[in-house]
Amino acid sequence: MTPDKIELIAVFKQPVELEDAQALLRIKAIRYRTGMDSSRGKLYFYSTGPKFILTFLTDIEKTDAKAYLEALTEIHEVYTPDWDKCKD
Repeated sequence: MTPDKIELIAVFKQPVELEDAQALLRIKAIRYRTGMDSSRGKLYFYSTGPKFILTFLTDIEKTDAKAYLEALTEIHEVYTPDWDKCKD
């Protein structure tokens, strides 16, 4: 059995560009890939900016990253993904 991944979803506001969002994540050396879970649905997907799945090695890293991201004016929302929920 593998341990659960420690993840967050970071959603940026429109019109933040992909390159600018990636630069903000690199400032804190946050591991990321583009995408998100489907718990928010298609309307949410199309009405917001770049989205990233963030992966952490520890809960402390996750907490620090969440505090950093929530303080940014470019962020729309940061949340824990729900891979079991599908609104599409």
